[in-house]
Amino acid sequence: MVKVIRGGSVFFQDDVKIIDSELDSSLNLPLPLPIFLKDELQILYKGHIFTAGKNAPNESYLKCYTLTFNLQEIDTPKAQEDKYFLENAALLDKIKNNFIGRVVNGISDISDTSKRMPQLGSELTRIINEKYPSKAKTDKNSGKGLISMLNDGSVFNEEMLECGRILIIDKKVYDLLTLPEYISNFENSFEKTFYKKVHEFSKSAAPEDISKMISENKEKIHRKVLPKVRNNIWHSERSAKLYLDGTYWIPQFRGTYDALISAYQKILEKKVKVDAARSIK
Repeated sequence: MVKVIRGGSVFFQDDVKIIDSELDSSLNLPLPLPIFLKDELQILYKGHIFTAGKNAPNESYLKCYTLTFNLQEIDTPKAQEDKYFLENAALLDKIKNNFIGRVVNGISDISDTSKRMPQLGSELTRIINEKYPSKAKTDKNSGKGLISMLNDGSVFNEEMLECGRILIIDKKVYDLLTLPEYISNFENSFEKTFYKKVHEFSKSAAPEDISKMISENKEKIHRKVLPKVRNNIWHSERSAKLYLDGTYWIPQFRGTYDALISAYQKILEKKVKVDAARSIK
């Protein structure tokens, strides 16, 4: 339990204290959350969100089997978060009041101006931020730079980690690897000189051309690795192909998206708690 008042001319009722054990308790945030919990395929790239559209393919596209879809950008994370907080404002106000009532001994309603505690809001905000420290984003720079990084001030783009280039479909998450990155996973299975050649070629070549190059030099790749490295790049006209930001990508399975949802809910909870603390005047 942390005592808030550290001296000075402050008016308060009772001995106001922060209940430390309640600070990182979960909040029952309304669902669905922004960004996630959608049924459609989504590609999260450099802070932008793309889905597969029905219009004719453009400079970015996704080919699945015999069908090709254009990739179209939808509402930014900031726009989605703003809509979420607006549509759920009444319920979120109740959640904030409930949080303050559990965390602060001596105040139960953040709208009650009869309790004048100018230090409480700033002190509570400081402690919440310590409980939920921000971490440096480590997403790799990638693509040709045709799509710039979106820094829209959203909770998602400021604090969600490892979401700089992923594909989400059927509640599964796939990391997007460039062709050179994918090939580099098998470097030790290539004849050294050929590896350098195909790795350099893959920086600009289409998947089918890389696959052809590998097939024509299959004796230079370990026989057990050959089918996997070649067929995941390109197998036939029914193979998938993803082209975004002037770059071809290979999805690599990461896992279910439960971990992403949990992480995102945590940082949304942090925002709600900080907003509640700052509402105390």
